[in-house]
Amino acid sequence: MFKNKVIFLIIIFLFTSIDIFSQATNLSDEFLEGLPPSVREQIEVQNKLEDDGKLEDLFRADTSLEKNKYILERIKKQLTAIEQQLQEEDQSNTDGNLQRYGEIFFKSLQSSFMPVNVPNLDAEHIVNVGDKFNLLLTGKISDELELEVTRDGSLILPEFGKIFISGKTLAEAEEFVTNFISSKTVGVSAYLGLSEVRDIQVLVLGGIESPGIYTLSGGSSVLSAINVAGGISKNGSYRKIDLKRRGEVVETLDLYNIFVFGNFNTQNKLRSGDTIYIHPRSFVVPISGGVNFEALFEILPGESVINGITFAGGFSSGFTGFDSVSLARVDLESSKIEKINLDDMNNVALKPRDSVLVPSYINSFEPMRKVLIEGMVKRPGEYFINEDETLSSLIDRAGGYKDNAYSYGGALFRKTAQDKEKTYAQMNYADTVNYIVSNIGKPNRSVDSSALDLLAEELRAQSHNGRVVTNFERSKIEKDLSNDIKLQNNDRIVIPRLEKVVYLFGDFKNPSNLAYEPKLSVNDYIKNVGGVKDSAYNEILVIDPDGFTHVHKLKSLMFNDSIDIYPGSIIYAPRDIGKLSGVMYASAVSPILSSLALSLASLNSISD
Repeated sequence: MFKNKVIFLIIIFLFTSIDIFSQATNLSDEFLEGLPPSVREQIEVQNKLEDDGKLEDLFRADTSLEKNKYILERIKKQLTAIEQQLQEEDQSNTDGNLQRYGEIFFKSLQSSFMPVNVPNLDAEHIVNVGDKFNLLLTGKISDELELEVTRDGSLILPEFGKIFISGKTLAEAEEFVTNFISSKTVGVSAYLGLSEVRDIQVLVLGGIESPGIYTLSGGSSVLSAINVAGGISKNGSYRKIDLKRRGEVVETLDLYNIFVFGNFNTQNKLRSGDTIYIHPRSFVVPISGGVNFEALFEILPGESVINGITFAGGFSSGFTGFDSVSLARVDLESSKIEKINLDDMNNVALKPRDSVLVPSYINSFEPMRKVLIEGMVKRPGEYFINEDETLSSLIDRAGGYKDNAYSYGGALFRKTAQDKEKTYAQMNYADTVNYIVSNIGKPNRSVDSSALDLLAEELRAQSHNGRVVTNFERSKIEKDLSNDIKLQNNDRIVIPRLEKVVYLFGDFKNPSNLAYEPKLSVNDYIKNVGGVKDSAYNEILVIDPDGFTHVHKLKSLMFNDSIDIYPGSIIYAPRDIGKLSGVMYASAVSPILSSLALSLASLNSISD
């Protein structure tokens, strides 16, 4: 991901590098004369580069070695800065550390340093050389003129003369021109408007990512200059930024006034020749927990805990109910955690290496629980439930059972039970595979590799529906309330219609669905489908409609035909695949087969 970012930024850089280098050509002679000789020499080399917008032209055959070296050096520096910035961003994202407050404000990567010229209509704008005006004349003379302030600070008005307006505010210049024209002629009205502001050059130094000289649109602010210079550096201050003009500090900005309070009321627009100096940063204090903006905050000497909380956007809703914050204080000799009450926060000054932790409740919002009830109830559908909702109360809300409902065959399907079924099936599959693999080829063992294919087929055929065996009969629930199960979110309840059918499937000679006869036993039903195949296991599974499972031994000497059969019962004959580690395969997978069989029985017996 990091390499892709760098490649993309290299492409952007190559297409915009001409614009970056060509800015130096806009520097005034006066400004250049005031620079150190070494800096002026580099800028003069830049000025000799062709500005035709094609990178390959920079390296023409007639380009001097000195120029090529300079170009390559600038590209290397730019790419190194870009790579370093991206590495720092990636590192901060993976560390999970708090971000320095205000850092995100200057994260936008500039594709070009060329200014965007937007007319500044502020009446306090100081007119100077390069400003362009639109002069509209009406009355005896009707005309529209485009005028520019010349190098001597004047506007030349055709038919009226020259007027000096450099150094005046925009409002003063408009009034001055209007009065001048009125004094020269009668019956002419003049309207002067600023159409394009001049470009200015400013110097940005100190704790800035890319210190240097930048060309900006006239009337730009300190924030504009900081932004095009890449933002405040790691060691630069957001709290102390000087704007210098002719060697004097005309304003000191604290960017927290803008970021925290939204107060951006500076009256000092940038002028050509201004210097912006970012001081080294003061110490930072991490503030986290029950505040609206967790971050590292730059603290000035004398600022208190309440100042830090204010910078962090104040207390969040999670702080409600607490009456103090924790202040971790580390010095050269010891470390301790102090409890600062709300009334004392204004009196405790923050120090280097302090940390503020604001307690906070974790607000967790649980979605509405709902269940689905289908089948033979009077009002089937989705219902919202509370934590204490039980099966019987839901059935009452659904209008109770219909006359032909088969409550004994009711089924409750639950997601947590389904997950457990899948886990058990995977464990059983793994244990069986391990047994088969360890016994392949051993003497007196009839296990071979074909068993793996059969086992895989069995696993693919399994269905996990998450049925929970519980009591649906109202009389039994009323007699013993412990039988009334509590419902969970997304439970699904199916109440089937009473169908007098017994289901026989598996390794029978003629698997069929037979009519229920109260007098018939398990053996009777097996005989009615022709008995079992030779491949059948010697144990039959009998699943009651309510989900309980019984094992019926076909070849047992003891009488075992006492299992009751009900409408909706399932009789399943599993296939014999041999004994596994002394544990019968059919017994091991019977809970899963039972779940599958119950699902078929319940769903097949529903009709509307």
